[in-house]
Amino acid sequence: MWPGWSSSRTRWQLLWATLASLLLPWMLGELVKSFYQPGLDDQSERSQMLVDFIVAGSILFALTMVLTYAIGCWITAVMHGPRRDGDVFPADQGRPQHDD
Repeated sequence: MWPGWSSSRTRWQLLWATLASLLLPWMLGELVKSFYQPGLDDQSERSQMLVDFIVAGSILFALTMVLTYAIGCWITAVMHGPRRDGDVFPADQGRPQHDD
């Protein structure tokens, strides 16, 4: 499912960042909207709708940042590339090879 460019740590970071990007703005928005009730605010519906727009924008921005991080991880993995061993240097032919 996951390609070879991501490590276990990266996958967990992406998962937690995605969950936080979705849940934290939504929970904060619900808390703020609880203060805008019809008896306490003259324009409660308008205020709650404004909070909803701010929450939607925050979620979209946070998910964009998670996607940017994932693209950065992919670019770093592509730039590192696969490990390749070259030919032995002629002066080192008598020495034992290292298998790292």
